Amino acid sequence: MVEKTEKTAKNVVILGCGWLGQIVGKEFAQIGDTVFGSFRSADTEKALISKGIEGFHIDFNESTELPASITREATHVFVFIPPSAAKSMSYEQLLNSLLSQFSPSVKVIFSSSTGVYPKDAGIYDEQFKINPNKPNRLFPAEVTLRNILGNQLTIFRLGGLIGPERHPAYSLSGKKLSNDGSNPVNLIHAKDIVSAVRWVCEHDHFGCIYNLVHPNHPAKNEYYTAAALHFGIDPPEFGSEPATNRLVSGNFIEERTSFKYRHALDNFDDFLR
Repeated sequence: MVEKTEKTAKNVVILGCGWLGQIVGKEFAQIGDTVFGSFRSADTEKALISKGIEGFHIDFNESTELPASITREATHVFVFIPPSAAKSMSYEQLLNSLLSQFSPSVKVIFSSSTGVYPKDAGIYDEQFKINPNKPNRLFPAEVTLRNILGNQLTIFRLGGLIGPERHPAYSLSGKKLSNDGSNPVNLIHAKDIVSAVRWVCEHDHFGCIYNLVHPNHPAKNEYYTAAALHFGIDPPEFGSEPATNRLVSGNFIEERTSFKYRHALDNFDDFLR
């Protein structure tokens, strides 16, 4: 179990400083690190400033050139760019173009997704062999970054994101679903993502791939109904078709490191709008 810590101040660059990037960036700014975050809209720039993040404007569909003053000083880069952001080139080409501008010594955390795993029933962990020939925008990006960065890179495969003002119960409210909802949730709280990113940086724990999925996996029909009732919104209506029993395990990071999941999925007050 790795216990080495790195407590020197960092120059962090967040590529894709949206909802999750801002939560992570605010944490690092508060502990005294210098944080830069990319943005597209003026509204986002204002939000970054309020969180102690210095924003820089870039539209990835128009240019991938980053400010040299930022890339030159960066010690860590957090990539929170979704595949949908790549329209004028492939996702892996976009990431390659951006990260090639940083020093070879820079440490990178890439937010992938549990979407790299098949949609079929089963239990999936980091040892699962992903078929590179099946259509998936995330896995080729992971492979590209691993080839470029090697042990300078840690990949987090994130479960469904939940956190402040964000919970699937809102988007599912009142919807009629065909399946019976007996399948498990695979979710991760933004605050646990922040803790995992901090742990990796402080312990200089790079060269790894981890699923970040809370170890509690209640059935969707029970969980989303309970959440909707707590939020005072209409719960989804589940059907009769058997749901696909797909579970993604996030246990490996707790088994290998001292990181622990600390934010319960059913503490619904954490998610109120």
